[in-house]
Amino acid sequence: MAAVLRGHVDAVLLTGGMAHSTKLVEAVTESVRWIAPVSTYPGEDELQALSEGTLRVLRGEEVAQDFGKMGLSN
Repeated sequence: MAAVLRGHVDAVLLTGGMAHSTKLVEAVTESVRWIAPVSTYPGEDELQALSEGTLRVLRGEEVAQDFGKMGLSN
């Protein structure tokens, strides 16, 4: 994304359960800190967010997105 944004990145955010891993956060931070400041927001709400999103689609409140058709090709 840094290339697409032409280097204008405000921050790199690490979220979810993975942000609890000090070793992982340190490794990612070391690799990307030159792009932008790194912030972590640990939590374990991924499954709840996925289930709530699925319910919104099933209830017709939201349209499902197909990220497999984003124009990316090999």
